[in-house]
Amino acid sequence: MAKEIERAGIAVSIMTAMPAIPLAVGANRVVRGVRVPHVCGDPALSEGQDRELGARIVRTALHALTAPVSGPTLFEPEAAVPAAVGP
Repeated sequence: MAKEIERAGIAVSIMTAMPAIPLAVGANRVVRGVRVPHVCGDPALSEGQDRELGARIVRTALHALTAPVSGPTLFEPEAAVPAAVGP
């Protein structure tokens, strides 16, 4: 579905704990999450740390929406620069 929305000219970023799947099907902006049941957080962390982790992941997803990409690109919440995937 993300590819169809992008074809209409709307940028989409996908947050997932399993980035290999959307990258394999050609999703342009993929943001790595934490775990499948807790994509934007980690309940093992303190409340403040969990909130900061979630905010970092969401900020990365928002950055991904404005970043120019030419194909499937993985955005890491800790990284300032996305890692291009594929040829």
